[in-house]
This record gives sequence, structure tokens and C-alpha cells, in this order.
Amino acid sequence: MHEALRPLSEVKPLRDPWFIAAFSGFTDQPGAANLAVKTLVQAWGATPFMDLDPERFYDFTVQRPRVRLERGERVLDWPENRVWIARPEGAPRDILLMTGVEPHLRWRTFTLAIEDMLRGAGCTTSVTLGAQGSPVPHTRPLPVNLSASHPDFETAFGLKAPQSRYQGQTGIVGVLNLHLRAQGWKNASLWGMSPHYINTGPNPHVALAQIALLDRALGTSTDLADLREQAGRFDEQVAE
Repeated sequence: MHEALRPLSEVKPLRDPWFIAAFSGFTDQPGAANLAVKTLVQAWGATPFMDLDPERFYDFTVQRPRVRLERGERVLDWPENRVWIARPEGAPRDILLMTGVEPHLRWRTFTLAIEDMLRGAGCTTSVTLGAQGSPVPHTRPLPVNLSASHPDFETAFGLKAPQSRYQGQTGIVGVLNLHLRAQGWKNASLWGMSPHYINTGPNPHVALAQIALLDRALGTSTDLADLREQAGRFDEQVAE
């Protein structure tokens, strides 16, 4: 096992698993994709599986730890990259869910650690989630774009995956996806488009749209009552 990994439960091959991940930062503005994965962690009753040690991947003068009170005692929260195992009702497979923070340092080491974890779990299919500010209005359903290594994903998500012609800077999602594709594994990205003029926090409508597509692909029916309530409060803030 890679030295950056910290097991939180027994590591063993899973049932035809998918890996679903989001990383705050360049590829998740302002946090809607992480909100989608965190919602799935709660709704699917996921259990902790693995952590990545933050010490080697972050400049703590840029991404500072936070202090909070817990039962009267001060507790430090470091930048966290955590993986959970979920077995959602209706899905024919197990799911590894990861929420994290785009690393500042050692991206290749970070990517190799994730690859090692996936190999140990018998996982060769991944879906990354991202969100980006776009010229779309908040008064209409928000679009989600698909990028995929295999046409099976177009059928699973009901979306076309046009050939990308983008050249330029990329985030950890791009680095991770290209690395896993080089292993011959299947992967896809679901990019939620969020109105660029709204910066009040994660847009729940992006998370709702991404989870609806994951439900379609996995055959699940996720309870999203809490997220819809959050979306209602978000809309009230925008209206104000």
C-alpha cells in the first residue's frame, strides 16, 4: 500500500466498484461538486474507507488548518481527502466516494496513491465531478457536460461526450483522469455549469443535476429532500 494512504477499514476487493470523486479548488468553483459527493455520503450511508495524509500535499500557509471547539476542547481540522464505501440500494455495484481538496504539491505522488487505492479495491472505473462558472442564467435548469473515455458513459448518463479541443491549464481532475486512462481504465467527468455571477457558496442545483445523472447511470433513487431544501434557501438568497 502506498505510504500516503491511511486505511480506516479493511481493504479488500469490492463488488465491481465505481470511484466517484470531487476536489475543491480549480475544478470545483465554488464547491458544488464536493456538495454532491458529500450528499451521497450521507444519503447512501457510506462508511469511512481511506484517508490521504495531508502533510506531503499541502502548503499550510495557503490552505491553513482550522480550529474548532468540540465538547469544550479545541480540535484541529487539516485539509482532508477522505474516501468512503457505499452500497446504495438498487445499485449493482459498490461505490467509492471521495471528497477532497486539490493538492498544492506532489500531484504525481497524489495520483499514484489514488491509483494504488483503486487497484487494491479492484476498481477500474471512475467518475469525477466538477463545477465551473459559466454564462448560464440561474432561472433555467443548469446544464451538465460529459467528458468520457468510452461511449458506454454516453448511454449510462444520456449525454453526448464531444471530443474536447481544450488546451491549457488543468486541475487535479484532468491529471488524475489522464493517468487512469493511461492504465486502460474507464473514466468520465460530469461538469456542472453554474451562473458565474452568483458567488454565495456552493450551488445546490448543480449538485442536484449531477446526482440525477449518477442515479440514472447506477439505477439508484437517492433521497434528496435535504438538498432540495438547501436549494430552496439558496434561491431565496439569490432573489434577495
